Amino acid sequence: MENQEFDMLLNKYIEGSISSTELDILKSLEEFNSYQKILDYSTEFKAPTIDVDASFKNFLAKTEKEEKNEVPVFTLKRSYIVSGIAAALLLFFGLFQFLNFNKTYETGFGEQLAVMLPDSSEVVLNASSSVSFSEKKWNETRTINLEGEAFFKVKKGSKFTVVTNEGNVSVLGTQFNVNEYKNFLEVQCFEGKVLVERNNKKHILTRGKAVRQINEDEFEEWNFVESNPSWKNFESTFNNTPLVFIIENMKKMYGVEVVSENINLEKRFSGSISNTDIKIALETISNSMNLNYSIEKNKVILRNK
Repeated sequence: MENQEFDMLLNKYIEGSISSTELDILKSLEEFNSYQKILDYSTEFKAPTIDVDASFKNFLAKTEKEEKNEVPVFTLKRSYIVSGIAAALLLFFGLFQFLNFNKTYETGFGEQLAVMLPDSSEVVLNASSSVSFSEKKWNETRTINLEGEAFFKVKKGSKFTVVTNEGNVSVLGTQFNVNEYKNFLEVQCFEGKVLVERNNKKHILTRGKAVRQINEDEFEEWNFVESNPSWKNFESTFNNTPLVFIIENMKKMYGVEVVSENINLEKRFSGSISNTDIKIALETISNSMNLNYSIEKNKVILRNK
């Protein structure tokens, strides 16, 4: 909560709309000193059009001049010079990102995170997932980048687009869930209407409709009755999903390595598994799919019975 309060007050401070009372609160937060330094330094930058050649020549000229002065000289290894340049570039582009108000939120193994977007739309991240967006440009284009899985509750307004490596999902105001892995995209619409675009194909979903595409296969469609994605209640529900993606889900939830020995990973599974107890989850999968499992430290081994 404190981070959200800091972000709100910092935005008001930058925009010049902060009240004296809010300013006192902002200054009392420990993160303010660090951000104040960044803001102070940022006034020296202009939204850059950089003449790289001229800048490099100026740097060489200045360096050559300084070498003539009677000062102690230290020889730096080339690796240190390259590291220094890289660090300077990282600092500059990090500052540029900050000034554009880019926000990134991410979760670790088994974690969930609720995020309030600038227009009061909501996104809840599932485990091992991330979202990023530009606060500065949010009013111009409500676009958010997603890696992993998230549930969105979008306020009505202009077009809202979720961009993933596997395709895009666009809405005006609705509730929906997006889950993406490499070569996998699955979308469920819980309210309103959703447009799914992948591999030059479009699908419109309404409440209780879901769609999935694996690789470049035909889209799979089905109906559901749930009012929220089950993972928000710490279990994952699958509808005729290949075992390979069940395994990917377990990796996200438990942070384990999963080894399959001579198993058909295209075999389909339907049902729910626990996201809080790995043994219960493995029992459910192994009983349903006629498998055996063993756990060795941070490794799960799946075998045919």
